Amino acid sequence: KKGEKQTVVFYGASAAINTSNRVWVDQLRTRLERRFPEKITFYNCSKSGIGSFWATENFKDSVLSRKPDLLIFGFSENDAVTRFNNAPWYSGKCAEYMVDNLRAQNPDATVLYILSERPLGQSAETRPELAAFNASCREAAKKKGIILVDYSVEFNKIYDAGGEEALKPYQRDGILPTRKAAQEILVPM
Repeated sequence: KKGEKQTVVFYGASAAINTSNRVWVDQLRTRLERRFPEKITFYNCSKSGIGSFWATENFKDSVLSRKPDLLIFGFSENDAVTRFNNAPWYSGKCAEYMVDNLRAQNPDATVLYILSERPLGQSAETRPELAAFNASCREAAKKKGIILVDYSVEFNKIYDAGGEEALKPYQRDGILPTRKAAQEILVPM
């Protein structure tokens, strides 16, 4: 924005923090730093194995304390895991809560919500209602002016063309992105 320094915060779960999964986050960071040298302060405040409950409880310390101009976040894939006993509306309401709090601090902040809904194998079995959780996030995005980044569109094209075997190279354990996914779909270089 107008040549000013910007703070970017990533706030998600395993897909954004674990060394084997976060290739796409690192690629995006590299791309932004190359395009805007010395203008980006970048934080990855993600945490493995958590969902929106943890995210909302820790939003002030993890995100607001960094005063982001751009927030890139997403938790619906973990919210949908059956052991967390969440209702599908939960992801969208938590997204709204976080966006409201961010915009109270910085009304000009840009917000991107990351979605994907083509899990495979056990990841699909433990997330039988993922589409409903993502629907609540789509509704929240529309209501709150959140930019929705929906990777399921590309993953569905791959699945429709070649089935589960074609999609496996893009999802390490049936849901987490591989290097191939990062390079070809998430942040093509």
